[in-house]
Amino acid sequence: MAQVMKMKVVDFQEFSCTRKSRSDRVSAIWKYLAQIEEGWIGLAHVGSDAAHLLAAGAWLGGLAPLGFILLDYSVSDGEPIDDVDRILLRFSSMGYVAVATLVASGLINSRFLVGSVSSLLTTLYGQILFAKLGLFAAMLALAAANRFWLVPRMIETRAGAPGDPSVWLGRLRYHVLGEQFLGLMVLLAVSVLGTMRPAVG
Repeated sequence: MAQVMKMKVVDFQEFSCTRKSRSDRVSAIWKYLAQIEEGWIGLAHVGSDAAHLLAAGAWLGGLAPLGFILLDYSVSDGEPIDDVDRILLRFSSMGYVAVATLVASGLINSRFLVGSVSSLLTTLYGQILFAKLGLFAAMLALAAANRFWLVPRMIETRAGAPGDPSVWLGRLRYHVLGEQFLGLMVLLAVSVLGTMRPAVG
């Protein structure tokens, strides 16, 4: 009987230690959250996060239906999709707004989450963020090639200029697929960053 009571006391002590360690972790989390900026600075941070999320969702979310439109056009035996040129140009216009918003909100967020160039280059958080920026730059390069090279050439050949529009359509489709792949890599980097403590401080 005494041995059973002793085992229960030991189990209770281990349980209490476990609860205590969990409590310490929760307290640390709340202390960290308590350090989040208040007032106008806090509102700017929240607003920047929201704008960044909406712009990323608009860009990446728009790539999926655009890819299906281009695929449908490529298998339609040369029959043009209604307003496909206008769809591509409108997507490009939306891309201008999305990219501008991503750049502006990203600069603001980097001030809160990284703080300095040295933190960007010397901390693991900053290095993953730097890799994410490289992926974003690659996406931007593909998007610029689409807007200023492939889409105009495809429109010109469809209007009667020398060349095969299907060739330019194929290149455009592969560029969109490349953007989708890079976008998934960006989301992977973001998911990793979400599990880490920011580099600032």
